[in-house]
Amino acid sequence: MASDYQVVIIGAGVVGLAVARGLAQLGVNSVLIIEKEDAFGRGISSRNSEVIHSGIYYPPGSLKAKYCQLGREKLYSFCRENDIWHSRCGKLVAAQEGQENELQDLYENALANEIPELSLLDKEQVAAVEPEISVASALFVGCAGIISAHELMAAFYRISEDGDHDIILKAQTMGVEPKGNSYSISVKGPGEASYKVTADWVVNAAGLYSDMVAEMVWGTDDNNRPALHLVKGSYFKLAPAWRNRIQHLVYPLLDSTHDSLGIHISFDAGGDVKLGPSVEWLSERKEDYAVREEDSIFFYEEAKRYLPALKQEDLTPDFSGIRPKLVTNDDNYSDFYIRHEEDRSFPGWINLIGIDSPGLTAAIDIGETVASWIKES
Repeated sequence: MASDYQVVIIGAGVVGLAVARGLAQLGVNSVLIIEKEDAFGRGISSRNSEVIHSGIYYPPGSLKAKYCQLGREKLYSFCRENDIWHSRCGKLVAAQEGQENELQDLYENALANEIPELSLLDKEQVAAVEPEISVASALFVGCAGIISAHELMAAFYRISEDGDHDIILKAQTMGVEPKGNSYSISVKGPGEASYKVTADWVVNAAGLYSDMVAEMVWGTDDNNRPALHLVKGSYFKLAPAWRNRIQHLVYPLLDSTHDSLGIHISFDAGGDVKLGPSVEWLSERKEDYAVREEDSIFFYEEAKRYLPALKQEDLTPDFSGIRPKLVTNDDNYSDFYIRHEEDRSFPGWINLIGIDSPGLTAAIDIGETVASWIKES
């Protein structure tokens, strides 16, 4: 008996929608997207800095380095072609006195990753390009930028719609059962509705819950299965007086102790400036997006190091997001997990787990890769 759909995508965040877009581009029309929220892109994808990353931080040869670099230029092209707001504004990674060696190490890693548009700036050169910033030196990365994540996802969604794909909102995946060469997916919602959908292929793009969805076919006995640790990051916005005063993304050096890029500066299409994210490792899987006003002290102290004109009263709580970090053994690098699980006896099952930063930047290339796996089969 034929399946209800050729492909079911679990999750309508930027990566799930990018897969749908990739499938539509290849003429794969029998696609269903299952999303637990009441609209697409309500989770990780809409609660971040909206930065187009360069790829300077990632170990050469890692999946993050690969997909970020390939996805970045595809993303810029897609934005131009689809009139999506973006700015290739560039980025400054700021170093204080005594951090010169760390900055040099980062520069050399960027060179190893073949990142374009790099230059090391001294204090005077930094002041010339960004007068509000005071640091000892900085790495300028010209290929970094900023984007409207919502406009991007809306464009992906339109392409999916034009490809005659279906989407179910306010629906949760409750279980999955392999059925020979297909999968039976138990779905609850919207409302009290409960039903099953069959598919030849399942793409697990469930974001914060992608490891739990994987367990629906994987089980919980295998200690090597992908597992996630969730990290909350909060943002504070700056007063309107700061609007359009910053022209580049500004980052401190990597905070390796907390696996964080540090409290950095980003902005939106209107020039409004925000600081963040912080790092709060969550002990339980709970989507609490409250931002504590008392955290403004920490944000102020971190940003004041390179933004001397900042006043604490300039900060107001803005929003927070939660990102999924892949749990690794022995503190190994937390990379993406992107696999067709055919060699684990689950043909047609694709896991996209631990897609945190630079997932937004990498989305188009991830989507096209997954779509090609399905189409070529």
